[in-house]
Formats: sequence, C-alpha cells, structure tokens
Amino acid sequence: MTYRRFSSTDRNFPIIKRGNRILTIALSLIFAFVFYSFSYLLREIVRLYSITEKYDIWVLSDQEMNFYNLFFAYLSLIFAQSFCLSQWFNRTRKPFEKVNLSRKAIQNEQRFLNFVFVYWFSQLALLYALFIGIISPGFYVFSFYPEYNFLFILMLIVLFSYTWITIIRVYKRKAFKWMLFSAILISVLAFAFSRINLVNYHKINEMVLEKNIAHKYKLELAETNTFDWYFYRYLGDIYLVNPSDTAESKEPLILFHNHYSLDDYGKELAFDEFEQNLLNYIKSREKYSFSPNSFAILYIDKSIKMLYVKRLQKILADVGFYRIGYAVIPKDREEYDKRFYTDYFSAWHLMDSKTQENMCFIGGERLSVRYVNDSIEINSVACSPKDFYSKIRHEIGIRDER
Repeated sequence: MTYRRFSSTDRNFPIIKRGNRILTIALSLIFAFVFYSFSYLLREIVRLYSITEKYDIWVLSDQEMNFYNLFFAYLSLIFAQSFCLSQWFNRTRKPFEKVNLSRKAIQNEQRFLNFVFVYWFSQLALLYALFIGIISPGFYVFSFYPEYNFLFILMLIVLFSYTWITIIRVYKRKAFKWMLFSAILISVLAFAFSRINLVNYHKINEMVLEKNIAHKYKLELAETNTFDWYFYRYLGDIYLVNPSDTAESKEPLILFHNHYSLDDYGKELAFDEFEQNLLNYIKSREKYSFSPNSFAILYIDKSIKMLYVKRLQKILADVGFYRIGYAVIPKDREEYDKRFYTDYFSAWHLMDSKTQENMCFIGGERLSVRYVNDSIEINSVACSPKDFYSKIRHEIGIRDER
C-alpha cells in the first residue's frame, strides 16, 4: 500500500511555468559557473601555497589542467542539475492536500546529495591540499594523473546517477530518456566550461620558476649510491652552475642561498666576489650560527670541470669550513621527481687531519683515499673502481671493531 501510494503520481514531468523554468535554469547555470570558478581558484591557491623556499611549485601539465578543469565543470553542472530538479519537484501544497511522497523523496534526495557530497569532498580535498603543498611538498612523489584519473571519472558517474535514482523508480522508462538528454547537455556545457581558464597558470609557473636556481640554470646533479640525507646544521646552499649561452665569460657562476635572508638570493657571483661575500655573511652571523663545525651543501652541475670544484673547495677551506656536502641524486631511487632528492648529499672533509685533530677529532684514525693516474688508492693500496665501495666498507668495518 505504501509503495503504491509512493509511486502513484502523474507519469509526466511536473508542469512548470515557462518563466519559472527559465529563471531556474539561469540561476543553475550561474551557480555552476560560480562553483567552477571557486574550485578552479582554490586549486591555484593550493599551488601557490606549495611554493617552497627554493621556489619550487606544484606544476601541472596542460593535460592535467584540462582534465581537472573538466572534472570541476562536470561537478558544478551536476550540482546545478540537482538544484534544478529540487526546485522543479518542489510544489506548494494546497490546504488538506495529501503529501506526494514521490516528489518529497526526490527533493530530499537532491538536498541530501548536495550536502553530503560537498562535506565529504571538501574534507578529502583539504587533506590532499595539506599533503601536496602546505605541510610537505608531496607533489614530488604523488599525482592522481594519469594513473588514478579513473577515480574522478567514477566519482562523476556515481554522483550523476544518484541524482536520478528516485526519479527512475517513479517515472520508469521516461526517466531514462530525460537522463540521457541531461547527460548530453551536461557534457556539452562541461567541455565549454573547462575551456575557461580564469588565471594564466603558465605565467604563475614562470614567475615562480624563474627564481628557482636549479630550473633557471638547468642544473643537473651527479648520481651516486653513496649519500646521506639531511643535516640539520648547515650554513646554506652554494650553487656552482654554468653561465647562460649569451654570457661573455664561460667561467662557472656561484650563487649563495643562505637560510636567514633572501636579500641576495639568486645573485650571480664570480669566484673572487663569492669569497668576500661569504666572509661578510659569516661575520654578520658568527654570534648566531657559524662555528668551525658548520658546513654548506654544494649544488654543482655534473658537467663542470673539477678545476673549478677544487677552486671552490679552497675558498671554503680558507674561510673556515672543514666539511661540505655535495648534493647528489641517488642512482637506485624511486621513480619520483628529481626535485624530491634535493636534501641528499655526500659529505666530505676539507681541512687536513692535523687541523681536524685540533678541533674535535683527537684519537681518530685516518682513511686515505686518493685518485692518482686514473686509479684509486685506499691507504696507498690500489683498488679497482668496481671494488671501491666494498673496500671502503671493509676498512670502516675494521675500524669499528677496534
């Protein structure tokens, strides 16, 4: 009895005045565009929050941008359709008129859909935004596109289908025709909406990445399996990069990025200028942070000759460093963006053993590694390159046992 009462309704779509129909459609389209704009700008805000101190940013390809735009467009238009259906099936009851359960169910379904999905999706989007750029730069290691884009497609299919569940149950075959027409109309409008780019994301990427030293100078780090990760006490990052093709001098350039000031960030320095610049900086920070135990991480392009690397080492040793770290890319690594490995480095000593003993290494043993005449010597014993790592581990193991 209850089911018959539920389904006993006019088998035609509710009669709606032309003025109300046009007004509802217009308001729905305005709502859809506002929702699309809000989603679009929210994504760009998350991208801006993802900017790191080294001016990296969450960069999306044109294909990714188009895909997410299309997803936002579909999402906004499905919500707009839900608003339309909710209004069209909403009719003021006359006094003593029985409640039309089918219409009431359709209205409740649309309202429930809007509220629950927006709440669930906003919570999920917030967690993703925190992971991607605000708490940690997760865009280096994870992306939904293209491997997991089917999740967005399934989400839209489920969401669109849910708006028609009760309508299909009430109106049977007629509802499938309306549903097909709705799907075609929403698809056309969604493709039109997705072509609307509210901001020039290419320009945003360029404005940020032009300050990124590694990107600007096309820095390519050396790859190795011998590395450490993150040292919490270091003075700053020193970049040794190739000059631009139009530069008069072909001598490598030095850029110093300290962690206390961005005043000179990205400033190109010759070797002589760098030494004086570094001395001035150390003097200004000496009472706060600099000590003989401080060291810097060097980002050196793998194409630069060792002549310039040795020259840079000498400058650092002369101003008081005894240890430096060479930024590297692990050979055996996960398939992440290379920018994820900017904190990986190989550490080396600069000063001789006597100076180190006067500092803090009294009683330590010396392991001598030399590269002479295209061969490697460990404590004056020749070693082939393929046995280098095993010999080093062996020597370190003997000293640990002592």
